[in-house]
Amino acid sequence: MSRQVVTRFAPSPTGMLHIGGVRTALFCWLYARRHGGRFILRIEDTDLSRSTDDNIRIIEEGMAWCGLDWDEGPVVGDPSAWTGAHGPYRQMQRMDRYRAKIQELLDKGLAYRCRCDRETLDARRKTVEAAGKVFQYNRGLDAGRGCAEAHHDASQPAAVRFRMPETGDIVVADLIKGDTHFPADSLDDWIIARTGDGPGVIGVPTYNFCVVVDDTHMEVTHVIRGDDHLNNTPKQIPLFEALGYDLPAFAHVPMILGVDGAKLSKRHGATSITEYQAMGLLPSAVRLALARLSWTPKIDGKAVESAEEELLTDAQMIQLFDLDDCQKSAARFDMDKLQWINQKLIQRSPWQELEPHLRPFLPAAWAEKPDAWKAQAIQATQKGKSLTDMAEALRFAFERPAAFDEKAVEKFMTPAVKPALREVRELADYGHHSPGLANRTGREADGPEGGAQEEHRHDVLEAAFAAILERHGLKTKDLAQALRVALCGRPVSPGIYDTLMLVGRDEVAARLERWL
Repeated sequence: MSRQVVTRFAPSPTGMLHIGGVRTALFCWLYARRHGGRFILRIEDTDLSRSTDDNIRIIEEGMAWCGLDWDEGPVVGDPSAWTGAHGPYRQMQRMDRYRAKIQELLDKGLAYRCRCDRETLDARRKTVEAAGKVFQYNRGLDAGRGCAEAHHDASQPAAVRFRMPETGDIVVADLIKGDTHFPADSLDDWIIARTGDGPGVIGVPTYNFCVVVDDTHMEVTHVIRGDDHLNNTPKQIPLFEALGYDLPAFAHVPMILGVDGAKLSKRHGATSITEYQAMGLLPSAVRLALARLSWTPKIDGKAVESAEEELLTDAQMIQLFDLDDCQKSAARFDMDKLQWINQKLIQRSPWQELEPHLRPFLPAAWAEKPDAWKAQAIQATQKGKSLTDMAEALRFAFERPAAFDEKAVEKFMTPAVKPALREVRELADYGHHSPGLANRTGREADGPEGGAQEEHRHDVLEAAFAAILERHGLKTKDLAQALRVALCGRPVSPGIYDTLMLVGRDEVAARLERWL
């Protein structure tokens, strides 16, 4: 390509960052990364009644959590700072540029001041609708009744309307949907700036105007966005042309439905990206699951089919992503599939990669633990479906049980097992914590220095348990379940040797004391 590829994600901060928006941002990010281009985050906050600083913060933090790093855009948490040569990246901080362009259109006669108040417009709309027509400003039954030819000066407050073409078709050439034709006479003269505060004052510009100015100023080459914006595009194309701008390429991504084909809602699972974070999902799992909505990656020309092929890395997605492989029809979001992906990625990840994501779900005492202990804790709980599952499975390592499963106590805390518990309490060692530990699949984990270290073994505990069991005529399950109840309050925990070692000798002795 002769120009560097530039994409942008431009959310409106009128609510939470939803997964549909994140999927759009992901496609923009993948496309820019695939072509060695730039990815921009821009905040479109001109809806003053609904945009809030909290929502902007949620967008920035949500994007950062998802790992969708931007080359240009706001600095997280600092409204006055940005990164990139085309800032600022909040539209309300770009008013001077917009107003200059609107004045340019007014001077050329390509836009005009509109003094119609709401009551006048409502009355005319009722007249048109009573005739069975759709109300269009300066079109159809309303032609010539508005301000298009009045040539209002700046002596009174007024909105500003863009003068749309009246004949022919406006064609949206879409990289996903193909060509879509919109008859020019079906589109009215739309407002590009709201009524100002006084005579001659150009009010806050509207979304469809700002987006054209921003995309051009920021050198955006590919506008990838949800197909709910498709009907905005025929308004924007004549504006690009009126301002003398080259058109970007457009690609409208289909919407996301629930697994039942209905509009995505709470009953299909979480819809806000912050909810996925709170559920203990990995950002990499969210990226992969959303990428597969409306995109079918191809390896050597063949669509991925097997479960193993589906588990793409970011590097593979970047290498394979192509808008030609995006489908036109709506995608169906399956929460079960996302959770399956999440569990698989948890199981496959080295402990060092999981640790930063797991850390927020654990007590502050986690930070004080040595790396060898953290590695063992993570590897002992990697069968969990989520980070919250892992954190819950590790609760016993940080706090004594506040209550005990009564049925489990009755079943496992038998008189026959008490002497064996007493011997466990007296054990001098629970094994060796190495700086680097091998997980249950046999892969060695890197220690603090990054090199593979000696494999962790349970030899000491296994030998001691074997002797205790033989002396008391018990099975491993009898002693292990009793220990789980005593240490964790319930007969569920990681492997019993991991459980003992993570609790630690002194704490094991203290927790067993009440049962002896």
